[in-house]
Amino acid sequence: MGNTCPRFCWIWITGRWCRGEGLCDHKIPLDRRFSFGMMPGMLRVFWSLILFLWLAFGAAAQTLGVKGPAEGTDGESLAGEELELTDAEWHVRDVMLAIFYHELGHALIDVMQLPVLGLEEDAADVLSVVMIDRLWDAESSEAKVAAAAQFWAASAAESAEAGYEPAFWGVHSPDERRYFTYLCLYYGGAPEEREALAVEFGLPEDRAVTCPEEFDMAASSWGVFLDELEAAGPGETLVWLGEGEPADYVEAAILEEVEYLNSIWTLPEDVGVRVGPCDEANAFYDPEEKAITMCREMAEYILSSAPGE
Repeated sequence: MGNTCPRFCWIWITGRWCRGEGLCDHKIPLDRRFSFGMMPGMLRVFWSLILFLWLAFGAAAQTLGVKGPAEGTDGESLAGEELELTDAEWHVRDVMLAIFYHELGHALIDVMQLPVLGLEEDAADVLSVVMIDRLWDAESSEAKVAAAAQFWAASAAESAEAGYEPAFWGVHSPDERRYFTYLCLYYGGAPEEREALAVEFGLPEDRAVTCPEEFDMAASSWGVFLDELEAAGPGETLVWLGEGEPADYVEAAILEEVEYLNSIWTLPEDVGVRVGPCDEANAFYDPEEKAITMCREMAEYILSSAPGE
């Protein structure tokens, strides 16, 4: 239980979560229908591994390349330099952006003093999907949701294999549920166009029926506040805390997203953003510093669990 970390930590490589004042705890499901946590240990390991292998060797065949924001350029950075990344590196880039949107959710809740009806971690996950749907074109948004789902499947399989069980008193939903949250909300945004993705990734029909309504609720709830940021116009309130040129493609991706969001948004307060070492696979928003930290170890962990690696 010993590791400590700032508030709103996102994930730890062992499958445990850091919360509140820094104590690490296991994950808790809110809806047991999509949790393997209620299964006997060996059965949970078996089904988690099946899910991971299915995604790694089946869904991995789909394109994970990124075009950039909807107003961006195909296969290029904001600086206009063509990106030459492997499929696994595109996967890392997509997942890290999904995580960045999650941490941005915590930041917006803090600096905009937003009401949260339910668990804040769930609200941040919802924003991540809304941002992907709102800011990216069809091909790029599908790639990001697919990558995020594959990441959650891999994380669930690793946790199950290591023998970790969800803690029903925790503040995070389990990996399996977050997998279906991303799929359901994204599918609900355009059911006809995204049906193939939902089928490929195993979204149950019983859940799929409610996904359009769930997406509409998510988009309208967060949309009120995102519209407010856009109405304020361009600004420089997302403050890049890095020094010099980006060290790698991950740092470049986060910097580009900061620059893009500054071109359409102004926050009520400055929020810092950095990519750096953390001594653990993590990402977090620190409300005291008012800064988002994307850990390099997280990118390394995502790469190690990428399809085909």
